[in-house]
Amino acid sequence: MNTTEHEDREFIRRCETIIGTLPIRHPFELRAFLKAVGQQRGMTVVLGRMSTTRGGVSGLLARSREECWLMVAAKAAPAHVAHIAFHEVGHWMLGHPGDHLCRRRTHPGDRREAEAEQFAYLLRAHVQTAAARQRERLPPGRTALRAAFGSRRHLCADA
Repeated sequence: MNTTEHEDREFIRRCETIIGTLPIRHPFELRAFLKAVGQQRGMTVVLGRMSTTRGGVSGLLARSREECWLMVAAKAAPAHVAHIAFHEVGHWMLGHPGDHLCRRRTHPGDRREAEAEQFAYLLRAHVQTAAARQRERLPPGRTALRAAFGSRRHLCADA
């Protein structure tokens, strides 16, 4: 194993350790998650939208001692909003110094941006895996109930 592979594995382990400490609840809701992360870190987290120019900024993280402002491009699709927020949380949790202005296209050599992006993908995978486990534990729905009764569909009130 070369040095880069080792560093990558160590970084992924570091991210997974951090993600394991985050207050992720199910069903997952982004604002509730950010509020809980803020409480965990002793800060208020403000999630907002910002207008941007075409090809411009997709996310922004700005911090003070008591507040963290996490801004997402106003035109970002709902599914992309969570990814942008996870990316910005990555900057925060990884301890990247300063505030961050994240563009849609970053320079390939920008290590902090690459780390925040990797963190976002790992966090999303964690949330999705936990949600799938949660769904597996739910009692069977009406479809399963109807299948169990077979020809006795008349027993189901809405059949």
